[in-house]
Amino acid sequence: MNTAQNKQTILDFFEHFSAGDATSALTYLDTDATWQSMGIKGDLPVSGTMDKNGIGELIKMVKSAIPKGLELTPVGWTAEGDRVAAEFISYGKLTNGREYNNPYHFLFQFSDGKILRIKEYMDTLHVKSIFVDA
Repeated sequence: MNTAQNKQTILDFFEHFSAGDATSALTYLDTDATWQSMGIKGDLPVSGTMDKNGIGELIKMVKSAIPKGLELTPVGWTAEGDRVAAEFISYGKLTNGREYNNPYHFLFQFSDGKILRIKEYMDTLHVKSIFVDA
């Protein structure tokens, strides 16, 4: 696949992720997919590395906390070969009324047209203040 197709796969994945549709979102992932989220393990519910099943649980957790969906807007891309670096801004209103608005940097690695690896970098203090310390 070319870089344009890889970018579209990411957009399609996040469209289903944002809607809380884990079943459809997971179809864009390789069987051995992993998602590594930065932060101190134990401080944040999403820190560490998840397998494909864990990613499905993450999508369900986000949908539960943000029932109207988490908007993820791309603001920058760099792509080369099987890797795509992408900047996104998120926005969502939690069930408790708090607003989640976080910048992200993702690094995606592809294998045979599917997302194999996701590395996620974000403002972990914001995540903690909105989701953990609420």
